[in-house]
Amino acid sequence: MAAIPSKQSDTVVPQATRVLFVDDDRLLRQAVPDLLSAYGYQVTEAASASEALDHLKTLPFDIMLSDVNMPEMDGIQLLSIASRVYPDMPVVMLTGYGDVEMAREALHQGASDFLVKPISSARELPIIVERNLERRRLERQRLIENKQAILMETIGALVATIDAKQPYTAKHSLRVNRLALALGDAIPLPPDERYVLELASQMHDIGKIAMPDHILDKPGSLNEEEWACMKSHPDRGVRIIGNISALTYVASIIRHHHERMDGQGYPDGLKGQAIPLLSRIIYIADAYEAMTSDRSYRKRLPSEEAARRLRESAGTQFDPELVPLFLQVLEQNPSLK
Repeated sequence: MAAIPSKQSDTVVPQATRVLFVDDDRLLRQAVPDLLSAYGYQVTEAASASEALDHLKTLPFDIMLSDVNMPEMDGIQLLSIASRVYPDMPVVMLTGYGDVEMAREALHQGASDFLVKPISSARELPIIVERNLERRRLERQRLIENKQAILMETIGALVATIDAKQPYTAKHSLRVNRLALALGDAIPLPPDERYVLELASQMHDIGKIAMPDHILDKPGSLNEEEWACMKSHPDRGVRIIGNISALTYVASIIRHHHERMDGQGYPDGLKGQAIPLLSRIIYIADAYEAMTSDRSYRKRLPSEEAARRLRESAGTQFDPELVPLFLQVLEQNPSLK
């Protein structure tokens, strides 16, 4: 779970690992949370896939454990949706004994692991959880360690392609990157998270590569169909880079950079702390840069007016803790305005 680091100590505030446990068996929903809580995990239980999806929209989770066989929507369908919303979140599926085909299908659909029921040992479940969390940590670490020039050059070329599609917003991605990193440094973020923010903020609009020019360059307001297409660019971005295993976490941040604190954003309607911290940072940087730049449909706003609009929307649209910090960064660094 992403937390805002403490400015005083320059360290990340430790928080318990959040586990979402999904099963329609009432006895298991009592036993498993009790077991995992004894090991220090913070567990939220859900009796159905639809209830699990409601939790995923309002709370951040580090890992999800889900039964495969459930009424209405089964675990495989839940896995498909959850993996799209949180590409970086490990999902462990609970299958019946000897159900090899179901386990294979779960892995094919994106499950990170599976566990056969009944659970044979009280120690087995925490080991499964830690194994998958450690695998995710190592994947993120590999992203930090593999800072080859070819990766950065490739990203640079993709960013240039995005800006080339919208000449009036040339260098938009780089300006958003600069603003986002300035806010990240003010928090401050640990080095690995800062690196992910650097990549995600540069590529946040990569999904626009697949969008028609007449929508991107339209001088007037978008109609309903055009706006629906425009709102699809975060999901398109994930489809472009999400298949690169090293960039799964980056893809998750890109997907959610237009989610609002009140749950009225897109593409998944996440709310509050369920929105990744890095996505909340990029959203503020992107909005400020858009307001203070010329667009095909309007002239740029003065920085003071853009700041007023950010303050006005803090708590509904933008993170209320990050907005004042961002405005403080702008005051201390006039070149960013």
